[in-house]
Amino acid sequence: MLKYVKKFFPVTLVLWPYLFFLYFFVGNESFYSFFLNGYIFLTIVVYVLNIIYTFLYKEECSFYHLAFWNMLIKLIHIPFYILVIFTSLLLLLATVVPAFIMVTPIMLFILFLVDLFLMLTSSMYGINALFRAKRKKYISTKFLIVNLILHLFFVTDTISAIIVFVKLRKERKIMKQ
Repeated sequence: MLKYVKKFFPVTLVLWPYLFFLYFFVGNESFYSFFLNGYIFLTIVVYVLNIIYTFLYKEECSFYHLAFWNMLIKLIHIPFYILVIFTSLLLLLATVVPAFIMVTPIMLFILFLVDLFLMLTSSMYGINALFRAKRKKYISTKFLIVNLILHLFFVTDTISAIIVFVKLRKERKIMKQ
């Protein structure tokens, strides 16, 4: 696979949540709706293409590369998740204003869905790395199951991504010897 293609999908996923903030720098009000609709549509496309990429990525050490990208994506997304948490807290504080009582739950649900789908999409890198490493007998079934479950929850997914990468890096070094 071309080096450009190997890096295109994960790099796109790394940058994608931050591209939303261009929305606030676009000065034309008529462009807001177009930008938001386009961003939502392209988000679905980027997520689906990244999921497909993780299944189709084939190389000798694909488990290692997928684990690396999983860890890197999750670490780079931490500021985005912190910003979403901060925004959610501000929305909760805004419920003292009667106009926000109906809007806040909807906005909180939307923010939750955004985080959930981003987390699950980036977790596909780690999940595929785990299954490929298990197929090559580099990890145990217990390690696979525990980390598979951890990849499905906020915060633990990042911890698991680091643990999986470190473990697979050690296995790769042993494999090279």
